[in-house]
Amino acid sequence: MSPLADRLEQVGAEAAARADHWEIMSVERDDTVVEVGSGMPDLVRSAHETALCLRVHRHGRVGTATTTRLDDVHGLVGEAVRNAAHGPPASRDPVIGRNAAPEAVERSAADQGTRSVRLLAEQLGALQRSAGLTVHGTVTRTEQAVHRAAPDGRTTTSDRFFHIAALAEGSAVQLPWTGWTRTPAVPAALSAWLEAAAGWDGLPAADAPSGDHDVLLAPSAVHTLLTPLVTALNGTAVTAGRSFVAGHLGEPLLHPSIGLRDHPSEPAVPDEEGTGGLAWPGSDDDGVPCAPLTLVERGVPVRAYHSVRTAAACETAPTGHGFRGNALRRTVLKPATPVLNGATLSAGPADVGSFDDLLAGVREGVLVESLMGGHQRAGLSPVVEGRLRLGFLIRDGRVAGILRQRPIALDLREVLGRRFRAVSDRRWAVSRIWSGRMPFVLAGGT
Repeated sequence: MSPLADRLEQVGAEAAARADHWEIMSVERDDTVVEVGSGMPDLVRSAHETALCLRVHRHGRVGTATTTRLDDVHGLVGEAVRNAAHGPPASRDPVIGRNAAPEAVERSAADQGTRSVRLLAEQLGALQRSAGLTVHGTVTRTEQAVHRAAPDGRTTTSDRFFHIAALAEGSAVQLPWTGWTRTPAVPAALSAWLEAAAGWDGLPAADAPSGDHDVLLAPSAVHTLLTPLVTALNGTAVTAGRSFVAGHLGEPLLHPSIGLRDHPSEPAVPDEEGTGGLAWPGSDDDGVPCAPLTLVERGVPVRAYHSVRTAAACETAPTGHGFRGNALRRTVLKPATPVLNGATLSAGPADVGSFDDLLAGVREGVLVESLMGGHQRAGLSPVVEGRLRLGFLIRDGRVAGILRQRPIALDLREVLGRRFRAVSDRRWAVSRIWSGRMPFVLAGGT
């Protein structure tokens, strides 16, 4: 028996003696990080972390305790029992989905520990030579195992993936990217975008058109634009009364072509973005089975996403989105909250085109690469207000200048509503507050 399995056995035995019911979730995580400086892989460092969360039922109430000190079994169980004295009422079915079969561990032949993370770091550095921009950042290979134990048995689920936080910069442009990939390869669409943007580095500074003009949003800006809606559909915002859409589910909000769905991609078949599928567990950290969830269908918000706690407050069913941290990086010391892990923005086939086609269709407009400070109002308003971090002037289907930084406000009901024209046929993962695969979005003039 491994040291961790032995510790879970000890915790379960003591919890059984002091509580009516018990559940354990333990997370083991190994991170290998390679830093990239000026296009060259540099420092390599590794870290290991194991954390444990115990949940007990005692006298009809729930108590939880978390720790990274696995040797203090008595203290962990004692804290959980004490917390149960003032905890919330226990549900009738305390461990939803506890008998689910263990997930298969997807292992890529190309993934060989430190070698694979260095390979990805070298590819990131190679962008400096191909794009002509100076590339800095980190590449992290994470191997994560989630162990669950309850009186009726144990399961272990595992996954491995890569996280990239990079910045490509020239004399006038700075292109950040924060995302994930399951395969040690930089997404092809991202590489093409960086190389295209590098060609605009020497363009003159310009102001945005003062009159009616089109707006083309890059995936990073689309992520920012969608954040108010994603936040408004979060069970936490709904229960707190901080959602502008909670009372209007089933009512048209966006263009009828628009859809937003949280779902896994098939990990065995790498997709065109090179992500190879997002880490998608069989169940969330509340024990609820994970399943694809449609949030917006044909422009109509149809469902919020919930953890067990927020679902109970709304008197609805949990959706399998309750995570401590998120599915990509479990953080046991955090409470379980609703989190989207693989949201994909899509449009009908008639409203999809290549990036070149979208750009060529703009007579006069702006290309917004990224925004700063666009999340302050969260789910209270569909309007994103911030500053333009990086943008470009478009004239007659060509990029003609680099926009000066300025305040900007975008209403997602307008950009993805009556002004919506098309999305690109390629997308890549953007992972900040929530994770999703985002395309370019083109909106016409007012």
